[in-house]
Amino acid sequence: MFRVQKVLLAEYEEIYEPVLVENPFTLVDIRGVGLRQYQIGLTCNRLLFGCDNFSKYGDVPSFLARGLDPEIESFELVSMLPLQLIRFHFFRKATRCLMMLNIVQPLGKPLTILEHPMIFEFGGHIFKQHFWHTWRERVASIRVMQPIYGQITGASPFSSTDVQLDEELTVAQVHPVPRTPSLYSVCHAGAGDFG
Repeated sequence: MFRVQKVLLAEYEEIYEPVLVENPFTLVDIRGVGLRQYQIGLTCNRLLFGCDNFSKYGDVPSFLARGLDPEIESFELVSMLPLQLIRFHFFRKATRCLMMLNIVQPLGKPLTILEHPMIFEFGGHIFKQHFWHTWRERVASIRVMQPIYGQITGASPFSSTDVQLDEELTVAQVHPVPRTPSLYSVCHAGAGDFG
């Protein structure tokens, strides 16, 4: 699990920050076809991308002889984006939980999207709904706690505009007024006569 966190501690102490949430994602195209698998971690200031490089040590993995953690032996960080340059959007399509990232201009300039969006599908099979909600909450808390990152998402992660197929129909029952006085109303009226 916490592969980004472990790599930061083991190899990148100079830029270490606690990881708020991380999980596996699949980069998909606009049709939903998988392109590449990533492990993405969110800190208070950065978004970190990592993936496995199985050719890193040749044909024979010898991580046990070197005393390395097998979970991160072939894992490496491939990209790091500051939150000032990211715009998040979370949405669902049928049973798929998705996160779309847009790269925007730095602060102080008009907000324009610089590249095509990257669409990531949440992995983790059983827990993808949980991770989807957790990512939304963490992004919202970063916006609230650090005002300099108020632009990291275009809409509130809790707004209904970016959530699809997540609404439930609520039915309220309205009971008609009783035709005959109830025992409660008789007792209440009787109690008022003695006051």
